[in-house]
Amino acid sequence: MERVLTFLERFSNYLVQGTLMTLTLSILTMILAIFLGMLIATMRMSKKKIIKRIAVLYIEVIRALPILVLLSIFFYGLPLTGVRFPDAIVFGVEMSRFIAAVIALSVGSSVYIAEIFRSGIQSIDPGQTEGGRSIGFSRLQTMYYIVFPQALRNILPALGNEFASTIKASSQASVIGIADLMYQANVIRGISYQPFAPILAIALIYLVLSVIITRLIVFMEIKLKRTNRGGTTV
Repeated sequence: MERVLTFLERFSNYLVQGTLMTLTLSILTMILAIFLGMLIATMRMSKKKIIKRIAVLYIEVIRALPILVLLSIFFYGLPLTGVRFPDAIVFGVEMSRFIAAVIALSVGSSVYIAEIFRSGIQSIDPGQTEGGRSIGFSRLQTMYYIVFPQALRNILPALGNEFASTIKASSQASVIGIADLMYQANVIRGISYQPFAPILAIALIYLVLSVIITRLIVFMEIKLKRTNRGGTTV
């Protein structure tokens, strides 16, 4: 126990910084991935074949690429084409690395979120759409006011699971120098010459984050079930 306390006292700052970076990276990734996923899902359900095929091609190509490959493409590959991210340093974070990581992780996650949105929207009874159109709503208004609110109830738990997956996938951003939990574990290992203790520490942090998200998903599912039954929401 004394060794654990000594370890935490010496390296807790590294672990806190790594946790904050992991959460920041994951939250921004999730926000961008949701926008991309909604766009791809809309294109995937388009009646225009060319738009639908572009969305299908995007999903198939991105799904086939590992996250490490996407990180390398956006961080090392894009500058070779003349596309450069800002070199500014904000709060000690090199923006070129951070932006590349957020975009790469978002693109990787967007294909799964697109499928979540598509399945959620298609799970709604077509009669809901017909009802909206019959009362004078446009296609967009029908989607916004009638279909999407119902679909959102179905997809929220799946989005929660995708967020948990994003947190774990973000550990791969350490390969391009993002100071997340995995990066900080390597730093601690180099300082302390302890190969296992830092890994065990970040494993426990990932576990705690996963448990918190799982509990939030369960809470949302219970709340949504009560809402669907017409009960009082929490």
